[in-house]
Amino acid sequence: MKSKPMPQLPIIVDGDCDSRFDKVKQVFHNNFTQRWESEGAAFAVYLKGEKVVDLWGGYADSTSRRKWKNDTMTLLFSSTKSICAICFAMLIDRGLVAYEDLVTKYWPEFGQNGKETITIETLLSHQGGLAYVDNVIEESDIRDWRRMSKIFEDQKPNWTPGQEVGYHAVTFGWLVDQLMRRIDPEERSLSQFFKEEITEPHSMLIFY
Repeated sequence: MKSKPMPQLPIIVDGDCDSRFDKVKQVFHNNFTQRWESEGAAFAVYLKGEKVVDLWGGYADSTSRRKWKNDTMTLLFSSTKSICAICFAMLIDRGLVAYEDLVTKYWPEFGQNGKETITIETLLSHQGGLAYVDNVIEESDIRDWRRMSKIFEDQKPNWTPGQEVGYHAVTFGWLVDQLMRRIDPEERSLSQFFKEEITEPHSMLIFY
């Protein structure tokens, strides 16, 4: 489904931008004047710990003309891949896991039905062949990480692991959460790890 084009409303871009990054501000503004951005957006850049770009523009709701603000919240969707990558990079930096480790080193029950050779890297790079599951997942399953664990343990790969790349759009979050719970010494969920290790220490308002 294509997004609806933004009505011809006044183009409003607000925020601050270091003069060294005026080109960035212009490109951000072009997103709206040239209709690349259908509604609203925000963009920030930190350079060596200093915020040098902090821009927002457009509308949070074009129908009601509610403007996009510096604290307008939006969905993450695919941006969660970077969150997962950072969290696992922290585990690796602490010597708790390596990309080349087999998943079964931390999750022995996972090594069934052709999944024995899947490594951490294979899973994180969407090559594990677990883009979907055969079982019907009920709402009660979603809320029970132990039940989800069993579903993935029983699942056969959709293709030979490591041979193909397929976006694990639906399953990725559950899989990396299972790994985090087993690798983290405190057995935290991925969302809890992200909250305690990243968002809270840096006063970030992200719900993940």
